[in-house]
Amino acid sequence: MKFRHSFLAAIAALSMTACGDFLEPDSESEFVPEDAVSLNELLLGEAYIRNDMKGFNIFLGLLEDDIEAAPYQTPNSGFDGNLYIAGYTWQPDMFEMMEEAGAGHINLYESYYEVILGANAVIDYLPDVNDTPDNKNRVKAQAYALRGFYYLNLVNIFGQPYNSNPESLGVPLKLNSGIEDGYLDRKSVKEVYAQILSDLHTAEEAYLSLPESEQWDDDYRTSLPMVQLILSRTYLYMENWSKAAEYAKKVMDNKNFRLVDLNEIPYYRNDDEGNEVRNYAVFPTYSSSETIWPYGNIDDMFEWTYEGMNSINASTNQKMHAYFQASEELLNTYVDWDLRLLYYIVNIETGSGNEMPMAFAKVNTGTQYGLPQNATGVFGRCLRLSEAYLNYAEALAMIGNDLDAAAETLNDLREKRFNPEDYEDETFATQEELIEFIRDERRRELCFEGHRWFDLRRWGMPSFTHKWYNDEETANVYRLEEGDLMYAVPIPDEALNMNPKLVQNELPGKRTYIVE
Repeated sequence: MKFRHSFLAAIAALSMTACGDFLEPDSESEFVPEDAVSLNELLLGEAYIRNDMKGFNIFLGLLEDDIEAAPYQTPNSGFDGNLYIAGYTWQPDMFEMMEEAGAGHINLYESYYEVILGANAVIDYLPDVNDTPDNKNRVKAQAYALRGFYYLNLVNIFGQPYNSNPESLGVPLKLNSGIEDGYLDRKSVKEVYAQILSDLHTAEEAYLSLPESEQWDDDYRTSLPMVQLILSRTYLYMENWSKAAEYAKKVMDNKNFRLVDLNEIPYYRNDDEGNEVRNYAVFPTYSSSETIWPYGNIDDMFEWTYEGMNSINASTNQKMHAYFQASEELLNTYVDWDLRLLYYIVNIETGSGNEMPMAFAKVNTGTQYGLPQNATGVFGRCLRLSEAYLNYAEALAMIGNDLDAAAETLNDLREKRFNPEDYEDETFATQEELIEFIRDERRRELCFEGHRWFDLRRWGMPSFTHKWYNDEETANVYRLEEGDLMYAVPIPDEALNMNPKLVQNELPGKRTYIVE
């Protein structure tokens, strides 16, 4: 145990230095790991998105059209609406606004590069450790899988969509844990994607060198099917339809997973006090046969969307409710007998006794509201099998030479989301009709799982609006224009100030509104 603490302390010191200088450490750790066991500890502590790290997705869900502001409520004393308005209305100075509103230090750019540094340290140390090829490949596979996954998120947060302008500015590629000779500049989106594919294919090769029994386990580590699903997603974003389909099919054929039939989830359950409450579909745990890899802190999803939900307003003595809810547009994409309306969307009571549809039911961990009373240590996101089905269907539909197979895949998924007596296979007269339906199905199935904003980007960056309630009678409406510059999140000023070679995205002026 003393060895473990001294090892992690040394790595933590390296990470804190890197954090301060945005991955330009002043010195290297004096401790050198000797075997793969030590590197595995380093991965877990420094390269995985840990439960004590926030800021990876904390406001990204507010950017999309699956969420809308809930009906007005009198805010608690000291509440500053700019905390939410900054991201919700796509403001070019969103990070500054959030900090001034009391959010504290929010920096997605820094959060991702911190864990990339951890993966880089493992990759740097790996050639020099003494261990068996299998033990080294287990570590190698994880480090490259994580780095590829993180860069895919980074470039889709801060860069333009690949299919829109692959030569536009992406993000810097930091590929080692040592000191750089100079500052790092932004590589093109195309160059970043090339590195993502290189990392993921390296991870895949390392996993394939291991016995099949060690290519996936329910141990919260990355795995071969995790890598293959992210490869499918990456190729989908690049519109390499044949490769997207190929890797999606590998995941679909993996015998460790099966689609969850929502008919098999009890509608009610008993809570800790024995009271009968509504039950919801739970995906970010291995109790679900769809779960490939749970990751991330639940606060990354919930912290701002459920603010005040279970509290009492001191000035009005009324129960507060969430500031955001599932959008009417999203809810209207479901037919009334779709079971996902019951199992994916929570209806909570507002202070007035009415119900409102609350997002994020799918990460319910034990309360009737679909939200944990004690969120510490709970995973909030996961990669799951249904994405592979949707990637495969979309890729086949876009290729266009086997529309029947695309429709069959889509219907295999949908059959698990309806009562048998309510279900009928969907049929499609044209390729365009099938593609449109697949996109809507992706929205229904993957809502609030971190896909919608990235999908909107690659599907043409459409225009839509967000409404914010100033009081019970007045609302401000903000519009995101088609192809809007804010489809790429601005790099935080803090990062720009630390690295003079960083170039900011082209930004619009301050977002204005119209009064309804």
